[in-house]
Amino acid sequence: MFDSFYSVTALTPYQCVGVLGFLTYLFSFGAVQFGILDGNSTTYSLCNVLAAVLVAISLIADFNLASALIQGSWIVIGLTGLALRAWKAWPSTRRVLNATLSGEAQS
Repeated sequence: MFDSFYSVTALTPYQCVGVLGFLTYLFSFGAVQFGILDGNSTTYSLCNVLAAVLVAISLIADFNLASALIQGSWIVIGLTGLALRAWKAWPSTRRVLNATLSGEAQS
């Protein structure tokens, strides 16, 4: 038991970043499973991209090609999904901005 405690306290900064990424993955997946987050939400996508970035950073210290490919794919897919979501929301966002700016101009 003390050996396990020692190994946790002896983590390098890169390992700590990787563990934080793991915890982010765990939080986001658990939040979806328990109904706290929607699996199609922006928050869930952001959590997954953040987790992938953190784990990818940890690979600087101990590179693993398979893990790097997974994290890179997760980042690209997540950012693409976020960009598509923003693109689809742009017309309604533009209408709100225009209405707000028109209202301020009349005041």
